[in-house]
Amino acid sequence: MKFDPTVFENRYFDEPPRENDWRSTYSRDKARIIHGSGFRRLQGKTQVMGVGEGDFHRTRLTHSLEVNQIGLGLFEGIKKRRDITIPALLEPFLKNGHPVISAACYGHDLGHPPFGHGGERALHSKMKEHGGFEGNAQTIRILVKLEKYHEHKGINPSRRILLSLLKDPVNYEDHPQSAQNKEKPPKCYYDCEKEKIEWCLEPFSQKDKDNFIVLSDIGHGKYKPENMSFDASIMECADDIAYCTHDLEDIVARGLVPKEKLMEKVDSFFKYTSEIECNGTNISINDFQELYCGSHKRKNIIGKIVNLLMTNTEIVENDNFEHPLLRYRLTISKKLQKLTDFLRDEVTYRMVVDKPEIQMLEKKGQRVITQLFDEFISEPKSLIPNWSEMDQTDNNERRVCDYIAGMTDSFAEKIYHRLFTPGIGSSREGASAVSD
Repeated sequence: MKFDPTVFENRYFDEPPRENDWRSTYSRDKARIIHGSGFRRLQGKTQVMGVGEGDFHRTRLTHSLEVNQIGLGLFEGIKKRRDITIPALLEPFLKNGHPVISAACYGHDLGHPPFGHGGERALHSKMKEHGGFEGNAQTIRILVKLEKYHEHKGINPSRRILLSLLKDPVNYEDHPQSAQNKEKPPKCYYDCEKEKIEWCLEPFSQKDKDNFIVLSDIGHGKYKPENMSFDASIMECADDIAYCTHDLEDIVARGLVPKEKLMEKVDSFFKYTSEIECNGTNISINDFQELYCGSHKRKNIIGKIVNLLMTNTEIVENDNFEHPLLRYRLTISKKLQKLTDFLRDEVTYRMVVDKPEIQMLEKKGQRVITQLFDEFISEPKSLIPNWSEMDQTDNNERRVCDYIAGMTDSFAEKIYHRLFTPGIGSSREGASAVSD
């Protein structure tokens, strides 16, 4: 069976390339993401720690740059590693996949609002009855509508780029969590983008489409999409590797976790084994000790963990699918799942994100966004610049949500003080976060 790779180069709106433009469709998409205002704003959005807390730790922008570097390394490894056999059906899709992976990695966090996941929950609490809010869903919306490359058409992405960023292929209305009225948003895309997503999936058989939207019940009333495209799986692996290693580096370098407390966690993790070993590379208690032995040692150990994870990925096959872009997926070796879960859940989340100091900042961010939303929705025409230029087919709540979601942390705080703090702000200051 043959599958035509070129059909994924199509755009929803026909768009001939500029004269003498030698770049591929996917290279142009990547460029549109990098040069977009949404990408630039990632420099002012929280990753784990607030953007104003120092000049060393990661922001959403530097995280995205590192995810791209890891993602490209994973993609090159697929073609060069001797221990990976490339399925014949997948080979035609690897030939021009380099800019696809970059576009997916650069673009994967575009939709995240100010103040991290706290900001996401605050916006969703206001949007639950109006189509919801979720960071990955907002990424799709930026690509197909909000980015200013075309009026109300976003960057008009090609099918494959859109597919590579569709981490959660279930729409909000059909997601079982959307009816539960919870503060935490379901993993989904918005109903207002359903037409574009259906177009994106047109090349697949009906069987593949039906299988693609299957959800897993992960307990406590939560559901997670089971599937994503091959390109998206590379981006997801890169994101996981960056998140669980680079955040560890920031945590140690900033002194957020005392050595004795981290080593207590590490000792518990290694209680029943002296090391984590995979294909000749091992991570032991001593490696974690060396995180505190100066910046050079720390950088070397972080690099060692990244290398261990990158060189122990594998292509898995799901024979429920026919098309190679859905049938195959890159995953980190199951032998290392325990390590990645430990770094992500026990170190980054429980020891940092869940700390009262971080939770206070998150609550403050939620309060800022909640009050901005309430104020803007009361008089959007008067308070939001360029309100009339937004797509009038969207309801007021969605347009207010788009405006706030596009803000950086500092801009949201600035507008908050303009509105609510006496003596702050002047008529000479600009107030647009979405005009460029």
